[in-house]
Amino acid sequence: MAAPKLTFSISGEKVSAVSGFDYIIVAFQSDIPYQAFECRATKAGEEYGVGKGALIASFSTTPANTQRSFEVYDDYLVHGDGNYRISLFAQGEDGSWNDNYYYIPVGSTAYITADGEPYLCMRE
Repeated sequence: MAAPKLTFSISGEKVSAVSGFDYIIVAFQSDIPYQAFECRATKAGEEYGVGKGALIASFSTTPANTQRSFEVYDDYLVHGDGNYRISLFAQGEDGSWNDNYYYIPVGSTAYITADGEPYLCMRE
């Protein structure tokens, strides 16, 4: 069995301490069942991956094509102002984790949503 393939959408592209812009909502689902999920935030340019950065959200065993959602608040972006990479990781039932690199086009540093829009969260 392969690693899960995630599709997702977001409610906004920037997060700030300003009321009304202090969080975004992320909704996602996987094409296959997964046994673990985590969302991590890392400052642009920092090393990212499973278990690295600030843990934003996590879920346990979930069937295929089941939509989940969570909020990313400005308080979760722990290193202050700047650009952040918001990474979504899911672990398949066989233990393999999806590779976030799939979502980053060659020659770009932007994380791409299911609708083809750049997704690199910024805290102002």
